[in-house]
Amino acid sequence: MHDAQVAPAASPKVTAAGSVTAAPASAPSLQAPPPPPASGQLVAQATQLASQRKYADAVVVLNQVLGANPGDEAALRLRAVLLGAIGRYAEMRADVDAVLKLKPNDSQMLASRAVASLGLRQIDQGLADANRAIGVNPNSAAAYAARGAVYRVMGKFEEALADFDSSISLNPKGDSAAFTERGQAYVGLSKFDKALVDFDQALVLSPTNDVARAVRGLTLLLKGNNAEGMVDIKNALDRNPNNQIAELGQGLAMLVSGQTDRALLALNQVIGKNTAYDSLARVLRARALLAKNDPTNALIDVNIALGKFPNDPGTLQLRGLVWLAKHDYHKALDDLSRAITKRETVEGYFARARVHEAQNNFDKATDDYRRATQLPAAGVFDVLAQAAARQKIQQLPKKVPCGNSSSGTEGTCL
Repeated sequence: MHDAQVAPAASPKVTAAGSVTAAPASAPSLQAPPPPPASGQLVAQATQLASQRKYADAVVVLNQVLGANPGDEAALRLRAVLLGAIGRYAEMRADVDAVLKLKPNDSQMLASRAVASLGLRQIDQGLADANRAIGVNPNSAAAYAARGAVYRVMGKFEEALADFDSSISLNPKGDSAAFTERGQAYVGLSKFDKALVDFDQALVLSPTNDVARAVRGLTLLLKGNNAEGMVDIKNALDRNPNNQIAELGQGLAMLVSGQTDRALLALNQVIGKNTAYDSLARVLRARALLAKNDPTNALIDVNIALGKFPNDPGTLQLRGLVWLAKHDYHKALDDLSRAITKRETVEGYFARARVHEAQNNFDKATDDYRRATQLPAAGVFDVLAQAAARQKIQQLPKKVPCGNSSSGTEGTCL
């Protein structure tokens, strides 16, 4: 309740005769404060701020609405979305739960709770909520997008793609985030060209989508297109210096340019902070540690990544490289062969050829080096491995005995 405000005393008045008389006394007036804006107006104001990406400011406005009426459904729904946008997932889920108490089978809110649980790294709860949302409404684009996001973080990229396809088919022109998520699932499968198409579409729908911009830059760097990739990375960091995907891209750029110490510094900013990209950050840090001749600590990062995704071919391949650096050729051969069985890559064949060569098995080494030169390079590490494989093809004949060694006749067998 506001205190009453007393009007100032009236000033004295001068008469025509020049005498001074007191002005008539006036009763003190009570000035009530202006009525607060209606909740609908405040929600509209918050919506306008959100359209300008002023999410924290919009949350402050909605706090006023919910302070007066904690059960205002429109304000709770909007604040939940905005809290998710700024990474305040525990508060987001509290708002979602408040709505679900009123409407337990609200598919949109169940999908939002799946997103909040994912942000809190409660993967099983996120998957359960997304499944329930789809069960309630099989035509909910948001529900499929939420489950796809959970699958992507779980490393189930094919399942994620199927859900994102469903989400996009239900809402083909309305959700930039769905294209961004599907692109990231393609990145998980090393299908970089398809990923870039989705990121481009996401940015057409929402030019201020900094996640799409950062991950497009990261993907371009993974493809080996440093110049174009760094444009996106720098733009994303200019808009948000704490964009962790952009920081990851910066670390990758430094790694492939030989700036190992700077790469480690950048990657350390991401590891342990971003659920979806923690494994990739650890894999890149392991590569940096290998470049510094530290296979022991590289192995720690690789094993943590494999603990989350035991059958990921790229990470198995990298562990094979770590075993090679530690001269444990049996383990290296096992991991590299498993990785190649799951997905053929230039780097995989090149690494396995190095193991065969170290074991003086030159015929198998030659076969793998040759295969490494024949496969199309899928990314920057394949490009580097392919160049090295071509050099090896030229050098290896000098090491390969051929002909009848007992007769002293030797040649080359390539």
